[in-house]
Amino acid sequence: MPIDDIETDVLAVTGADLETTYPNSRYQGQIHDRFELPARDERCVPASGTLPPELARKLEFDPWCHQAEALDALANDENVCVATSTASGKTYVYALHIARQYLADPDTRALIVYPTKALSRDQERELNDLLRNTLGLDITIGVYDGDTKSEAKSRIRENATVVITNFVGLNQYLESHHLWADFHSNCSLVVIDEAHMWTGLSGMHVAWILRRARRIIDWYGGDPQYVLTTATIGNPSDHARALTGEPATVVDDDGSPSGRRDLVFWDPPMSGNEASGERGADIDPAPLTKRPASVEAPEVWAHLCHNDVQSLLFCGSRKLTELAVDRATSFLRSTDLSAPGATDLEAYNAGHGKKSRRSTEHRLKKGILDGVATTSALEVGINVGGVDGTVLMGYPGSRQSFWQRLGRSGRDTRDALSVFVPSHSTLDQYILHHPEYVLEEDHESAVVDLENNPVYLQHINCAAQELPLTRSDADRFGGEERLERAVEYGHRMGDLDGSLAGGVMYAHRDRPQDDISLYASGGNTFDVRLAGDDTIDHQPIGRDRAYRDYHEGATVLYQGAQYQVTDLREDLPQPYIELEQVDVGYYTQSQGQVHIYDTDSRESRDVGSFKLNWGYGTVSIHYSTYLKRELDSGDVREIGLETDLPPLEMRTQLCWAEVPDDFERAMYNKHSDYHNPECVDLPSRLHGYLGGIHAVEHAMIAVSPLELRVDADDLGGLATNRLPEDPETSGWFIYDGIEGGLGFSRSIYDEFEAVAKRAHDLIVDCPCGRVGGCPACTMDDRCGNDNKPLYSPAATDVLARLLGEIDDDEVTAYLPTHEDEMKSHQGDELEGREEPRPPASIS
Repeated sequence: MPIDDIETDVLAVTGADLETTYPNSRYQGQIHDRFELPARDERCVPASGTLPPELARKLEFDPWCHQAEALDALANDENVCVATSTASGKTYVYALHIARQYLADPDTRALIVYPTKALSRDQERELNDLLRNTLGLDITIGVYDGDTKSEAKSRIRENATVVITNFVGLNQYLESHHLWADFHSNCSLVVIDEAHMWTGLSGMHVAWILRRARRIIDWYGGDPQYVLTTATIGNPSDHARALTGEPATVVDDDGSPSGRRDLVFWDPPMSGNEASGERGADIDPAPLTKRPASVEAPEVWAHLCHNDVQSLLFCGSRKLTELAVDRATSFLRSTDLSAPGATDLEAYNAGHGKKSRRSTEHRLKKGILDGVATTSALEVGINVGGVDGTVLMGYPGSRQSFWQRLGRSGRDTRDALSVFVPSHSTLDQYILHHPEYVLEEDHESAVVDLENNPVYLQHINCAAQELPLTRSDADRFGGEERLERAVEYGHRMGDLDGSLAGGVMYAHRDRPQDDISLYASGGNTFDVRLAGDDTIDHQPIGRDRAYRDYHEGATVLYQGAQYQVTDLREDLPQPYIELEQVDVGYYTQSQGQVHIYDTDSRESRDVGSFKLNWGYGTVSIHYSTYLKRELDSGDVREIGLETDLPPLEMRTQLCWAEVPDDFERAMYNKHSDYHNPECVDLPSRLHGYLGGIHAVEHAMIAVSPLELRVDADDLGGLATNRLPEDPETSGWFIYDGIEGGLGFSRSIYDEFEAVAKRAHDLIVDCPCGRVGGCPACTMDDRCGNDNKPLYSPAATDVLARLLGEIDDDEVTAYLPTHEDEMKSHQGDELEGREEPRPPASIS
């Protein structure tokens, strides 16, 4: 029903009401935890103390204290990074600064870069409403991107006070900077909205694009300040400097108000036979089976919507949004809660036409719709009004995104209800059993690493094509030594002409900007196209990602739609991948066999008795097979499907831990009784210990997003009893899965103890009771060894020793005697193995 018809300041259903209002036939104790987050009063500063009188008089509110603090910093010529909660008015910071700059100089210009086209259009309306309608300023705002009509582009370049674009577009427009001469010469502000989204590979590209843009603006005489807006992250100051190359004042004392929020952790019930088992037993019990979150979450969402809690359901794909509406409707009918059509639910995703999406947004905002099932499309920025509830189908991968989604409900002082429905994945189960993680103050740190040379060289080519490079550019582009090496390499490859003394220019007639993909690291990139005459707006991708995720037969989710790879062609001047849109009930995952060699340690440190290294190495991965999993449950449908791809080799960043010899011997002895009958290629006495460090490698990669804004899919690992440069030592690697590296393994090296502690807690607290673990703790879908062997008891011992929870006396107690070691070697000889340390590596 429309929200105008109900009491909007009071929740119709609170967290405490869920258990009693949920249908008796469906409630089986799903409420795992419930938290009440108290309301927060606003803290304001008089507008007259921050803004010029002619603006303060017209403004219909007093700024919140964080807005005023940011405006004061900008008035002092500082750059600003505003890191406050969702719906805390971050847009008003740069909008009001633009307004006062315009009053001082009507020729001033501002560049605002949003992450998506949809957000650009939404914010254009918001800015026009404030600057033109409320403040009465004759300011022109124009969105300049791939959807802008050609006849409007010249008008925007010449007349717009504020130009809105995205980074894909900005990368392209820098080449024709002469058309923007007046804009660049008067540019006084550059805004990077939703800056937390730019991390990893895309963050590298954005950082170099911003440096190229600033170089051109400076050349025309502009002198802009930066405003970055971001959700709460662990390192806003460092992240701002990494992106822009400039220091920024962080404003994070949030003065915006909020209502009370009930947060419920809703654990799906068991379906099928339950099983239990004692950890440490040699025979694993049958795995636990729960209802998929994709089935349970729509029912919770339907219950809220039916009971006058207008709610958003966040799903992982377009297909799931459509399924969610069907499942919610079926739930309402089967439980006799609603006559057909009485509860108005709708899906929202990028597959719907623009007119349809605008209609859904309007009806949601007006309260005509009871609920909307959405992809991440409604996570960022778009104004959807005063929604009361949010349901999360699974953990979105970071605390920032978790709270961003929850923050779409209960805006201003309205109370809100949020329900988290976890899947059976590693991160989801960790959050379920450690709710304090999302409630604590610390947040993940964003990772932007500028050491990736393939990415760097691409942008050097672009910069040289835009303006001749000289020594004066060295500080902006990594220092004189690095720039000289890049120019020398460009000379050898025939890409660059000239010298830094007189000017280095791009040597070809093409546009190197066309080769930039925010999601590829240079070298041969693959175009992505659709079969037939249709087109798809898909960025080119790198070879490493193509082999892993876009092999023939793979299913791909792009902008919420499902596609299948029908062809991968690499034998052409421009490699390409061909997709066909499909609607199938499964998804695919590749499996890779890994070898690491030629390691080069750049830094080392001790972690307890372990030695930890970070550096570079050559990683060979053979994505030879893939499997199919059911879309709803994740259950395996088919295995061993061939990709017909050759091995992929890359030089990348990695970190690795070296296990001390005495502890390794103690673990071999302590866990020598464990045998996995499927691991016929490994000496049986190795199964326990190698299964342990294999499980450690899996768990550390799985939990790394809990400490850092990294994507675990862009990390790989290897456990081995023979390190490449020290074959008498065992250990495990974590590497960046992109040529040149992403900086992820470097960040894990820096935060190794924290990541190891998360991994330890994950394994110890998992309720699966299986010595071989489960998908919620140590199993990895991409494991090249099919998750064999994995041995959780040894993994917890290794992590406990690394963290200092096992002392020297305990290690000594498990060291084998001389007689034990002689028997072990005799066992090797009986198995036909003469080496006391046979090679054994497990990915």
